[in-house]
Amino acid sequence: MRVAPVGLMYHDDIDRLREVAHVSSQITHAHDLGKEGAALQAYSVAVATAADRSTPLDAGVFVARLRRFVQHEVFRERVDSIGRLLEGAEKRRVIEELGHGIEAFNSVPAAIFCFLSHPGSFEEAIVYAISLGGDTDTIAAMAGAISGAYLGIEAIPGDWQRRLENGDYIRALGEDLWQLKCG
Repeated sequence: MRVAPVGLMYHDDIDRLREVAHVSSQITHAHDLGKEGAALQAYSVAVATAADRSTPLDAGVFVARLRRFVQHEVFRERVDSIGRLLEGAEKRRVIEELGHGIEAFNSVPAAIFCFLSHPGSFEEAIVYAISLGGDTDTIAAMAGAISGAYLGIEAIPGDWQRRLENGDYIRALGEDLWQLKCG
């Protein structure tokens, strides 16, 4: 859930993105599935960052890119499920197939689904993530990171921005990261 800056910083260098995501996740994720989940989340942010906003987001293309990126079979299966579930599955089925627990293989795919099921609305993606239950703060944070990377800060409701603890500091960090990347 803390790996979004890696996706922003390395959105144009996928090998480096994977490497940095794995290393940064080692603090809290010793298992390979945790590291792969961090890399998938970072890559989702990267794909959203680089997406062409002049046309509607093509969820099928987004999912196909994720499918090519993941290396572990558990994540391949979950990414495949995302594509199928986007055809209008009920929440119960989303939870059954993607999960909503603390494990990366249960939370990262759910967060990606939340974004892809509401690509035009930051608020709807977050509210949907929370409505799934389970590890709501993690899933909503990850869905929000992907949505924010795609839609930009202006998509975050103003009231939410005003209530964000240390919001000015967080905003400044984001701007510094972007300046570091873009010069």
